[in-house]
Amino acid sequence: MITVTVYRENGNPVGFDVSGHANMGEYGEDLVCAAVSAVVQTAILGITDVCRIQAGVSIEEGKTTCILPKDASQDAIDRAAIVFNTMLSGLKSIQASYPRTLKFRNKEV
Repeated sequence: MITVTVYRENGNPVGFDVSGHANMGEYGEDLVCAAVSAVVQTAILGITDVCRIQAGVSIEEGKTTCILPKDASQDAIDRAAIVFNTMLSGLKSIQASYPRTLKFRNKEV
């Protein structure tokens, strides 16, 4: 199971982590994991390259994290929210096709 945790501050998404595996195929051939990875990595590029936000990013085997800086302006938070919410829409679409592979949590920080 892949767990998507969205970190929120006053309801606004300020980061996420995605961990686990879908276990829908052999390592390197799991289409759900590949789809999730592509959506998550594209969101990180949206935050860092398109929005130009200096987010804290960590990509390890089985876990990816992206957190906005504590001193992010409201404008940066608003722009990042569009990317975060787009990522969540994509992940929920994957979940709709493969219902037992992803779960979502919100955590207020």
